[in-house]
Amino acid sequence: MKKTTSLFALFALALTALYGCTDSCNDVAHPDNKLAEIQKTVGNFKKGKTTHYVHSNGFEFDLAVTQDSIYTKKLRDFCVDGVEETRSVILSSTYPIISVEINFYGSEYTTPMTVRNSETSFYVELESEHLLDEENISTLDTITFNGVTYDSVLVVKNDDKSRLYFSKKKGILKLEISDDEYFTIKEGGDNE
Repeated sequence: MKKTTSLFALFALALTALYGCTDSCNDVAHPDNKLAEIQKTVGNFKKGKTTHYVHSNGFEFDLAVTQDSIYTKKLRDFCVDGVEETRSVILSSTYPIISVEINFYGSEYTTPMTVRNSETSFYVELESEHLLDEENISTLDTITFNGVTYDSVLVVKNDDKSRLYFSKKKGILKLEISDDEYFTIKEGGDNE
């Protein structure tokens, strides 16, 4: 009889623990970190597409989109069930050897993007009510590069004095790597 009572008590305790866990999972947030539509379409990046640039030393070259991939990761844990999306874009040239990586991260509340090459990196929220509050980010109504005027250009300054000029329609317009080295978009170049 003692053994039956002990087994019943153990079963009741296990059942209580199981129900207690289920109740606590109801209060757990389930992340839905999917990419926003702007993160999927910004910059007109398509694999195989090339954009012509001119380097500060005067030579011209093309950056080609060698990768444009969206990755989805399912998050499954004890009480957490969610989704996380990222987009990775790689721009490369054969000469000079330049590679730029652009990453977009899914988030419920923001639209983060990072741009980096071997020399520098930038972080920016593509759409944020606090965008203009950032000290290192400004928006230009218009700017002209190599005879072409672009609207609504984000200018992102880095701590090391590098600057990125970015258009949501065209992507990277200018990347200032240092005071004396940069490359700028040149529409109408060899591969345009």
